[in-house]
Amino acid sequence: MKNKALYTLLLMVPLFSFSQTKEEREKIASFSNKEANTVLGKQLHEEEVARKARVEAYLKNNPNVERVFIDAKMNKTEILDVLPNGELIYAKTHNAGAATTARATSLYDGGNLGLNIQGQNMIAGVWDGGSARNSHQEFMVNSASKVTIMDGGTEDDHATHVAGTIAAQGIVSNARGVAFNASINSYDWTADLSEMLTAAANGLLMSNHSYGIGSLGSIWFYGAYDSRARQIDNITFNNPYYLPVVSAGNDRGETTAPGSTQNAAKAGYDLIFGHGNAKNALTVAAVGQVLNYTGASSVPMSSFSSWGPSDDGRIKPEISMKGVNVRSTLDTNDTAYGFMSGTSMASPGVTGVITLLQQYHNQLYASYMKSATTKGLILHTADEAGDFTGPDYQFGWGLINAESAAKVIRDKNLPTNRSVIEELSLGNGTTYTKTITATGSEPLKVSISWTDPAFSGHNTGVVDPSTKYLVNDLDVKVTNAAGTVYYPWKLQGMAAYYDSPTNNSTNDTDVFERVDIENPSGLYTITVTHKGTLSANQNFTLIASSNNLSTLNVNDMQDVNEQIHFYPNPAKDFLYINNSNSVEATVTILDMAGRLVSKQTTRNGKISVSELVNGNYMLIYIDTKGREISHRFVKSS
Repeated sequence: MKNKALYTLLLMVPLFSFSQTKEEREKIASFSNKEANTVLGKQLHEEEVARKARVEAYLKNNPNVERVFIDAKMNKTEILDVLPNGELIYAKTHNAGAATTARATSLYDGGNLGLNIQGQNMIAGVWDGGSARNSHQEFMVNSASKVTIMDGGTEDDHATHVAGTIAAQGIVSNARGVAFNASINSYDWTADLSEMLTAAANGLLMSNHSYGIGSLGSIWFYGAYDSRARQIDNITFNNPYYLPVVSAGNDRGETTAPGSTQNAAKAGYDLIFGHGNAKNALTVAAVGQVLNYTGASSVPMSSFSSWGPSDDGRIKPEISMKGVNVRSTLDTNDTAYGFMSGTSMASPGVTGVITLLQQYHNQLYASYMKSATTKGLILHTADEAGDFTGPDYQFGWGLINAESAAKVIRDKNLPTNRSVIEELSLGNGTTYTKTITATGSEPLKVSISWTDPAFSGHNTGVVDPSTKYLVNDLDVKVTNAAGTVYYPWKLQGMAAYYDSPTNNSTNDTDVFERVDIENPSGLYTITVTHKGTLSANQNFTLIASSNNLSTLNVNDMQDVNEQIHFYPNPAKDFLYINNSNSVEATVTILDMAGRLVSKQTTRNGKISVSELVNGNYMLIYIDTKGREISHRFVKSS
C-alpha cells in the first residue's frame, strides 16, 4: 500500500417486474425528513463541486499522474480528492456458496421454510468503481435487463461481480445471486453521497458499498469517525428506511506501511476506516464458506478481513458473510464468470439477504421495516462465531442467518411461540417496559436497535481519541421475577480489543444492544431507558425471541370496543369479523409452515377461505385503523 490517502474497495412463479411499485417507494419516501435532506443535499453538492475542482487542478499541475490505473494487486484505483496537505485520496477496489452460508436458500421456492422469497420486485442499489455490465446473460430477462445504469459509469469487473452476487438469476447455477429475482440500480462511486441521499429520499431501502475512504498516509484514519462516516449517519438519520451495507476492508496482513505498521502494533485490530465506521451503516466481515453450521468453530475467518473496533469502541464489523472464492459475473463478455475474494464479496451477500427479508416482511404485513429494524434483526439472529460467546471485533455478532431472521418475522404477533418486533419511540426522561414469559432450552434474546443522529463533529487527525460518538444513548435490561437483572453484551474498545465481551452493566457505545438469557423460565420485564438528555424523541426497535415466548402487556390488549374477533372456528367457506365497521383491511393467510396461501382485501367483514384445503392456518389482519392482529383458525369441510 502506498503512503497516500486511500479510498478502498473492500472488498409461486417468479415475477420479473423490475421494481417496487411507485406507491411503495412513495410511502417509504414519505417518512424522510425532506427539509433536512434539502439542506444536506446542498452541502453535499457544494462539497462535490469543490472536490472535482481540486482533482482537476492537481492533474493539470501533474500531467504525468494518471487519474485511473490498475495497481499491483489488480485493483482499479482512481484519484478522487486532494487533501489540503497534498495527500491524495484514492478510490480502490478491495455465489451459490454465499446463499448457502447465509442460509438464504431456506427462503427460496423449495427451501426449508417453503416460501417463495427470491427478491421478486425488489431493488438494491450498488455503488462501485464503475457500472455493472447490464447486458450480461445473468441480468437479461425477456430481452430486458434488470440492471439499470444510473449515472453512466464505465463498465467494471468488480461492479459486475458485486451486482451478480446480489441478483444474478442463475443461468449458471453456482453463480446465482442471493436475491436472484431482484433488480439492481448501478452507480459508480464518483458522487456517491449525493446520489445516496437522492435515492434514499426517493424510497431506496438498501444499497451495497464495497469500499471505504480514508487518508491512509496517516495512522489516525484507522477506526476514525471521519467526515464521511458522519455524512452517512446524516443521510440514514434523515431517511429512516435506508440501510447502506459496507465492506470492512482487506487490510489485515498488509505488508506495506502504514497498514503494516498498524498490523504490527495492533495484531490485525483497529483497521476499519471511512464509512465503515458510520454508526448507522452495516459493516461486513469476510469468512470462508460454511456448508453446514455446527457451532462457532465452523466459521473460518478469512486471512484478509479487517477487524475493528472503531475508535470509540463500537462493534465493527457487525456481521460476517462468505467472502472467499465467490463465483459471480464479470464484464469481459456477456457470459463471463470468475472467482473473487474480499470483504467486497461478503458485503453484497448481506445486501442480498436484506433484500429477501424486506420482501418477506412486506409480503406478510404490507409494510417494509425501518433500517434499524432490519439491521437489528440480522444482528439479533446471527449465529455464534469466534473464540468467545457474544460479539467480538473480528466476526461482529457472528455469521448471518437469513432463515432464523425470517422465522422471527414470520412469528411476529403469534399468540404463543411468538417473536416480538416493535418499532417504538422513547421520549426524553421516559421509560418503556414490556412484560413477557419465556421458557425452554433456547436462549431468550432481547435486543434494541436505533438509527442515531450524526455526531456534531468528526475526527480530523487524532490517533485513537477518547470521544464517544453516540448521541442518544439508549439502554435495555431484562429483569426476572426474582429481581435478577440481565444486561446487554459490550466490548472493551481500544483498552482491550482482544478481550471477551462482558454482560454485567449497561452499554454506552453501540446503537444495537442484545441481552441473552440461557434456559429462560418464567416472567421477564424488559426495560428501555436512556442516559443523559435525548436530542429529540428517539425511534428504536425492540426485538425479542425464544422458542416459547408470549407477551402480557396491557398495551398489547386493545380497548374492548376496538377488539377484533373472527368466527366461526372451524370455518368452511368464510371467516367473519366483528367490529370491522366497514374498515378496509388486508388479510394474509399462511399455512403452519409460514407459506403464503392467500392475500385479500376486505371491506365487508368477510374473508373467503373456501379455496383452502382442510387444515390449520394463521391469519394476519391489518386494517386502516392501525390494528394488527394474528389469529389461528381451522379450515374444515
